[in-house]
Amino acid sequence: MFLSSHDYYAVGVAQIGDQIYVYAPLCDGERVVGVEAYDNLLAGQEPNYDSASMQFTYWKAQDPTHESVANGWIALGDSSRFRTTTVVAGSNIELPKFIGISLQLDVGSQHVVEDVVSVSEAPRYPAGADPGSVRYAYRPERDGEDTRDPREIRDDSGCAADYPV
Repeated sequence: MFLSSHDYYAVGVAQIGDQIYVYAPLCDGERVVGVEAYDNLLAGQEPNYDSASMQFTYWKAQDPTHESVANGWIALGDSSRFRTTTVVAGSNIELPKFIGISLQLDVGSQHVVEDVVSVSEAPRYPAGADPGSVRYAYRPERDGEDTRDPREIRDDSGCAADYPV
């Protein structure tokens, strides 16, 4: 299910208080313009699943209003930092165990990268912890997981535009 970071874009995931945070490593000039979080297991089991139906979407938002979000610091389900919310967090489904993350990016052109994260594997921190200073679960290789700080994730990942759509 989890592919090598050499072939597959990987994000970091952490839980701060009750909030799940995703750190999406980006290069200069790359910006998040939309986010979709969905149930990866259910979507994968559905024959001929059409993602446009948003049947298994937990949350979907576009057009960030905060620079931090555009730069890859995303609190899953927090629509207050986006102009448009297509699916309000939890309105279709509850937070899934395995969350598919689809990021719509502006890298000079439109580009999409995806990853799957496990809520149960996210390191937990007290409410109020700074997302920029915690360690995130990160899957750079298929056979293991580790935790890394945002700088380590960014250094390992390369640019999002370098990953296939």
